[in-house]
Amino acid sequence: MTIRFAIILCALGLFVPSIAQAQKIEVAPGVTVTRKTYPVPSNEAPFFNFVEKNEAQKVADQRLIAGILQQGYDRAKAANSAIVSGSRAFMQDRDPATAAKRFNQAYLLDPQQSGIYHGFAMVVAHRFRDFEYADELYRVAARMKSPAASLSADHGRMFLLAGRPVDAVPLLKKAVVDMPSWAVPRMNLAWAVLMSGDKVEACRLKAQVKGQDLENLLQELEMFQQKANC
Repeated sequence: MTIRFAIILCALGLFVPSIAQAQKIEVAPGVTVTRKTYPVPSNEAPFFNFVEKNEAQKVADQRLIAGILQQGYDRAKAANSAIVSGSRAFMQDRDPATAAKRFNQAYLLDPQQSGIYHGFAMVVAHRFRDFEYADELYRVAARMKSPAASLSADHGRMFLLAGRPVDAVPLLKKAVVDMPSWAVPRMNLAWAVLMSGDKVEACRLKAQVKGQDLENLLQELEMFQQKANC
């Protein structure tokens, strides 16, 4: 799961959640996260915006789960299918609202899946510009079942969007190791190092940008060369 393009350097305003409470909530056995809510319908925010569901909503959730299980899926497989659907909505359709709905469905089915927290992190970073919470969710995703190979790449890219290149560097270095045939984390690592002040090393890394999706980075490589003068 990841976004198939490298960072575009631009000024991004920080979206401030209308309600952001510091209390921790258990969202799965042994897993706690900060309770944060956003001014959108409950199923478009992580963990259904932490709403207290009424009986009708609880019955609807159980019917959804029962209907999926009756089709021959187990909870883990059904959750993974929802995660894939949410990732497609986010990355291909550029539709974070629908993506969040699918990730919430996956959360109902199997809250131990890493992809749920990974998906929620992408949504809060890109739709709500809440980079602090995205960081928290990415860290949770790294501890859960079956993390995606692209997790470090997405986490590092989020720090670039947040204007924190120093924090991005170790994650993007790991991403290059995890996915050596993908050009995007290599490009983002070069940006992170340049933004951290090491032009010589950044130019060395820029020369190593290669692999899958390179054709989508040609304009960015030219822009990098102009900025770094290499």
